Amino acid sequence: MQNTPQQPTPAQQTEQYPQQAVPTQQTEQYPQQPVPAQQAPQYPVPAQPTQQYPQQPVPAQAPQYPQQSGAYSQQATAAYPAQPNATGGYPPQPPAGAYPAGSQTPPANPKKKKSLVPWIAGGSVALLLIIGGVVGFSLGSAAHAPELQVKAYLDALKKGDVAAAFDVSGTKVEKTDLLLTKKAYAEAGDRITRYTLGEVTTEGETASVTASITQGGEKYDQEFTLTKAGKDAVFFDKWKLESPPISSIAVGANAPDDTPIDVAGVDVSTLEKVGGVYTLRALPGTYPVALGGDADWFSAEELEASVLGFGAEADEADAQVLEIAMTEEGTAAATDAVNAWLDACIAATELAPAGCPFATTNPRNFELSNIKWNVTKPTFSIGEFADGVWPVSTDAEGSAEPTADGRDPATGETFPTSTPPFNFDIDGVIEAFGEDGAMFVYAP
Repeated sequence: MQNTPQQPTPAQQTEQYPQQAVPTQQTEQYPQQPVPAQQAPQYPVPAQPTQQYPQQPVPAQAPQYPQQSGAYSQQATAAYPAQPNATGGYPPQPPAGAYPAGSQTPPANPKKKKSLVPWIAGGSVALLLIIGGVVGFSLGSAAHAPELQVKAYLDALKKGDVAAAFDVSGTKVEKTDLLLTKKAYAEAGDRITRYTLGEVTTEGETASVTASITQGGEKYDQEFTLTKAGKDAVFFDKWKLESPPISSIAVGANAPDDTPIDVAGVDVSTLEKVGGVYTLRALPGTYPVALGGDADWFSAEELEASVLGFGAEADEADAQVLEIAMTEEGTAAATDAVNAWLDACIAATELAPAGCPFATTNPRNFELSNIKWNVTKPTFSIGEFADGVWPVSTDAEGSAEPTADGRDPATGETFPTSTPPFNFDIDGVIEAFGEDGAMFVYAP
């Protein structure tokens, strides 16, 4: 039977590794400080190998823990004897006077490694600058996006600020553009109420922006074009909105030529008519069209001329034409004008009064005097305005019979004379109205 080697007992370990004596000066230089009983708790701490890690001076305020005694402490000391340092001796003790007076802490090492804090701080600043530059560039690019010009233009139109809108688009206004003003646009209804910017496409020096626009309850898409206009702050492209094509409206009135017409409260009759209508450029909206001036003799129901979107050009076929009708005052004035004319004819003392609906002849060449006309007046009506006039038509013919005192020059005989009655009409037109009323012209 093989013998099992016996493990050394603690006592044996002590013999194998005899405990090294610790110089007494270490104990003398670093005496243990007493700890008040009420402040220092007692914690049993196993003794550490004191040979490799010499005990450092402990500040006076630090609590001191009593070293354990007994078998455990002796066993630990015996098991782990103090080791000499690399030179074969024990760890050197600090020489007397090495620490400043009254201090138990060694002075700072003058060759201490430089701190990395400045480098870390500098790197952080650089990183922040880079991030700030990226963010600033992104913000700058966003602030110069082409769609912002379209937004500014449409926002101005929503507010009715025509001047601001044209400042963005560079639209040129002519003297004939009577509706491209803030005052006229303020009278327009069904203007742009909302919009949504959609796709933005950039190709070379040109960009296009699509907007979905709501106007007067209708929705449509409109494309806007922009071109580059140099740089801003070196890096950012500046964009200029090209003037969107301005739509137009055509208006007119079936009325005398000198009749004023108001569009959105503006008299447009000062413009030249083409095809009987006035054509005016107008922004998106609905414009009221009405007769202007003091239309006492005739009136017209107000109309509306609408512009939906941009670039829609109107012509004569699209014109909104006011249809006038005589007012009661106009009808009375026209009737008075016909009757006044007829009365003048009845009062004539000629057989063929000029411009009258009746006349006769004197075939026997009598000498006539005291000529009179006995007339039964016809009835008539005044029609709607057409071809620049109001037609007057005869409803029932009148009759006329002239009488006179006659004398036969051959015999000297005198006698009353007359012709049989004959019918006549009074067809004609009311050409115009003036300060004195209507003007009637007989038109057989």
